[in-house]
Amino acid sequence: MTLQRYCLALDLVDDPEKIQTYIALHRKIWPEVKANIYACGIMDMQIWHIGTRLFMIMEVDDTYSPQHAAAIAATEPRVKEWETLMWQFQLPTPWTPTGEKWIAMEKIFDLKMQ
Repeated sequence: MTLQRYCLALDLVDDPEKIQTYIALHRKIWPEVKANIYACGIMDMQIWHIGTRLFMIMEVDDTYSPQHAAAIAATEPRVKEWETLMWQFQLPTPWTPTGEKWIAMEKIFDLKMQ
C-alpha cells in the first residue's frame, strides 16, 4: 500500500471567540466523524492553525477518493451535521471555488528532490 499526502488550506471567520470554539471542537471530534475519516481511506490527518488560516495534512491510502469522501459527507447524517456546524466558523480562501471549503495546495519544494 502506498500513501499519498494531501495538503489543504481553509480560512476561519476572523473572530477570536469562534476560532477558540473551532479549536475546542477539534480537540475531541465526534466518533461518527472520526469513523467516516478512516472509512474514506484517510490514514492520518492533522490540522495546523495560525491567525485565521488553517492547513490540513492528510495521508491517504489507495482507496481514497475526494469525490467519494464528499459524497459520504453529504449523506451521512452525523457527518453532515458536523459539516454544517463547521461552516459557521469556516471561510473559503480567496482562491477556493464557490461552494467548496478546503482547497488543495500545490507542493513547490521538496528537500528530498534537491
